[in-house]
Amino acid sequence: MSMRIYTVHELPGAPLDGAGIVLVKEGFSVPAFVFSWAWLLWHRLWIAAALWIALIIVVSLVAQNLLGAEGAAICSLALQLMLGFEANDIRRWTLARKGYRMVDLAGGGNLEEAERAFFAKWDRPLNVAPAPPPKRVWGRRAETAAKPDDVLGLFPKAGG
Repeated sequence: MSMRIYTVHELPGAPLDGAGIVLVKEGFSVPAFVFSWAWLLWHRLWIAAALWIALIIVVSLVAQNLLGAEGAAICSLALQLMLGFEANDIRRWTLARKGYRMVDLAGGGNLEEAERAFFAKWDRPLNVAPAPPPKRVWGRRAETAAKPDDVLGLFPKAGG
């Protein structure tokens, strides 16, 4: 059996029981290639699933009108291949949007072996750079820069 590499993502502030740890496989995703939108929904990639369905509809209509049925099938296969190659990167992007950060790499014959390998060395501190300090906005820290009753935009009062 071949060795697979997984990126390990941690949600800062999550409990130390491993609940905030997600492993994502590197490389081509056969399930994403075969099941596309169902794979995206299974992994709760809502934005990617919506964009994928819209892309498939547009490309199918355009390809059918310009290239015929054979051309539309080839375009559909090309899109499926593209998703297969990019699916795990889309997962990593979504995790980063949710606040996860990549902390390590793990290897194993499958996901379970990679998890065992990671958690076997997890009791020692991870080699992660500390989170950067909050950016300053006009001399104040970003988290205190805007209050709920501050006016943002063109409206004269908050909520209006």
